Amino acid sequence: MSVSQWREQWTDPEWATLRLGPVWVLSAIAGRVRFDPDERSAFWDAVTDAALRSTGPGRELLGTVAAERRWLWDDFERDGRPVVSGLLAVTRLLERMSPDTRDDVRASILGVGESVARARGPFGRRMTLEDEQTLLLVGQLLQTSAEEADDNPLDSSTAI
Repeated sequence: MSVSQWREQWTDPEWATLRLGPVWVLSAIAGRVRFDPDERSAFWDAVTDAALRSTGPGRELLGTVAAERRWLWDDFERDGRPVVSGLLAVTRLLERMSPDTRDDVRASILGVGESVARARGPFGRRMTLEDEQTLLLVGQLLQTSAEEADDNPLDSSTAI
């Protein structure tokens, strides 16, 4: 399936949810839903950086985010879902993807968060401990139920 065919499998509301995924990550890191010009600028730099690292559907997703940058913030405010609800909606869509596609899309979304967190950190080179922990939590929220079950230490054959 080509990347453009991949886009066509989503309804408009589903695609809007996927498109807002990186913004919910920004919101989790910033701790708010309205962003100052520096945060927006760091976000757009992060979108570009993450898109360049992807060669699959994640790149198409971030390309759409960038192409619709004029309306993205308004769409985010109108959507109104809290961060966790939005990220869980993205996770429900990730569950419908093949593993390779899911990994690429999730890595692209998290890549935006990692770049923004580095920009906020010391000298723009590394994340603060708080932002690193926030991204770990966001990564957990973006795990599908099957991935979460596979990663459950209580299911390990190793004695605790």
